[in-house]
This record gives sequence, C-alpha cells and structure tokens, in this order.
Amino acid sequence: MKQYYHIHDETMYMLSVENKGLTETRIGELFGSESTACIATPNKIMERNCKQYSQSYPARKELTKKLTGLSAKVPVIIDLFGSIIFFCTHSDRVNENNWFNIKHIHSYRNYNGNTRVRFNNNEEIEVDISFTSFNNQYLNALKLHYKFNLEKEKYEYNEMAKYKNNSAGYHMDGAGDKVSDVSYKAYLQHLSDSKRHKVDRIT
Repeated sequence: MKQYYHIHDETMYMLSVENKGLTETRIGELFGSESTACIATPNKIMERNCKQYSQSYPARKELTKKLTGLSAKVPVIIDLFGSIIFFCTHSDRVNENNWFNIKHIHSYRNYNGNTRVRFNNNEEIEVDISFTSFNNQYLNALKLHYKFNLEKEKYEYNEMAKYKNNSAGYHMDGAGDKVSDVSYKAYLQHLSDSKRHKVDRIT
C-alpha cells in the first residue's frame, strides 16, 4: 500500500474507503488492471498534488470561485494548463469525500438511489451519491473547464497580438515557437499576479 500517490493524466478516480477505523483511498487508473491503495485520504492526496503541480489547494479553489462563481464543493484544476480537472462528491471538510477526473467519465446513471459511473475503459463503479448531485458536480466541472479555457485563450490571443506588433516587418524562423513561449510565460505571470493580489487583499 502506497503512502503517497502522484495524480497524472490517466488517474480516473480517488475513492474513500474505511479500513479499521481509518479513511484510506482506492485509486483507479485508465490502463490499470487493478486499483491502487493509498493510506492517505483522497483530500490529502488532492492537497499535496495541487501544491506539487502549481499552487496550494486553497489557491486552486480560489481560482475556481473567481472563474465560475461556485463556492461549495468546487471542482479544481490540478495542473497549470487545465488538462487535469477533478470534481468531488462531498464537502472537502469530510474524509469520506471522493474525487473524479472529468476527462475519463464516459457516462453515469441512477442506480438504486446511488450513481453508477462508467469510465472510458469500460470500468463501472457505484458511488454513494444521488444521480442529481453527481450530475450537478459533473456540470460544475464542465463549467470550470470552459471558463478556464476561455480565459487562457484570451491571454494567448493578447500576447500573440503583442508579439506580431513588435515583430512587424521582420521574418524570424521559429516564430510560432516564440509566440507559444511568450504565451506560456504570460500565463504563468497572470497566475502569480492573481495569487499576490489575493495576499495583498488579506493583509
């Protein structure tokens, strides 16, 4: 059993499980034949991975609130580029919370008052949450994905416009790579500025 788990693009879900009075995690991966066990809770795994990828978990939640207006049981973007988005089934104040990667959910349906989830690898699990609640959380994650990418495209467009204006009349090999690099650095700066402004408001 692992003490720590690194979330990656093929991580499908993190489910809370009880083991001798302790809450641990069962993790499913897209190409894994068996689930992985970790002694940490799903919430702790999420917190550590957010910090490892980019920013703290509270900062990730704040970004979601800013983009979507959501304030409870918010989905979070783990990486910098919005390719790994997880949503939860319960409040992150309780250990019995579960997390799902929106990218790998194929479908879900009502199942005896709970929700039956099917993933892209055809694995199915039953989750102790109503269909209505699960559907709401899934749609919130879709909203975050949409809003994040709109914001990202806006910054990339502005930086490309600046680059084209600055390089007007010149021919440069590898210009596309330079634009991508400028966009990337500008976006990182935007995240850094947002975090600093939040600290300034608190202090």
